[in-house]
Amino acid sequence: MEIISGVNNINKDRFSCSIVSVGNFDGCHIGHQEIFRRLRLHALDSGCISCVITFDPHPDTVVFNDHHVDLIFSMEERIKAIESMGIDLLVIERFTREFANMTPDEFVEEILLGRVRARGMVVGHDFCFGRAGAGDIDFLRAMSHTHGYFVDVVDAIERKNILVSSSIIRDKIRSGEVKLASELMLYPYRMSGKVIHGKSRGRDIGFPTANINPSKTLIPSDGVYAAFTYVDGVRMQSVVNIGTNPTFGDVDLSVEVFIFNMNRDIYGKDIIVEFIERLRQEIRFRDKLELRHQIEKDCARAKEILDRVDKTLP
Repeated sequence: MEIISGVNNINKDRFSCSIVSVGNFDGCHIGHQEIFRRLRLHALDSGCISCVITFDPHPDTVVFNDHHVDLIFSMEERIKAIESMGIDLLVIERFTREFANMTPDEFVEEILLGRVRARGMVVGHDFCFGRAGAGDIDFLRAMSHTHGYFVDVVDAIERKNILVSSSIIRDKIRSGEVKLASELMLYPYRMSGKVIHGKSRGRDIGFPTANINPSKTLIPSDGVYAAFTYVDGVRMQSVVNIGTNPTFGDVDLSVEVFIFNMNRDIYGKDIIVEFIERLRQEIRFRDKLELRHQIEKDCARAKEILDRVDKTLP
């Protein structure tokens, strides 16, 4: 897959036509995957390249005056997911106020036709574009009659009575429903972070943990999770505690990872946590002994869950 920064850097002489999809595609969930699948099929049938245009930063941060969006994916994760779908060209467009103020006509004529030579578009059911979202699917179709491109609309996809969307998945992750979120994406939510020094309480009770400084702001709700942790690319079973450690009266949020059978120093390393299932909410224990007994139960249950998942993984 070729990656280009901005539509203005596209060399139009390298291809004669493209089939295009436009969107942020945060999480690249099952709805996005259906868009990419159909995009690729149309491209193969028409002899065009498959092209995805995505944005950085998220458009809402610009349109709604620096509103923060807790992204599911880093840009690196988004690139890998789109590449895995067999897309030929990925254009990462810097989303600015100037870009946001383009009219729908300008977007179609200057970007879709002028820069990427679109012969067709594959879009989601709720696709909108242009200044104040004034361009919609009806507008795209009306313009297609004049400019000779087709529009393929992918209907909303429902799983477990949920209409799949990036915002819904963010909500599920925030509420700790990481197993459900993974079913809507077809892969677990991942969060990386550098291992930092904590208060060594886990070591004191026989469960040394790696405290991490999360690289993302989208953090699952307080609780205990079965997870896979990747250290130097090696996948290991683990239990993750997210919360304030009420047993010890702490107030600051921490993310602590107990990695099974870990016997080496990993301070300063960047590790990846892959959330599989929430085991329980965070609770206050009477003393360290009661806490230790509960952690033993958590580890046993996590191992059962992770052993099942391990059997399905390469």
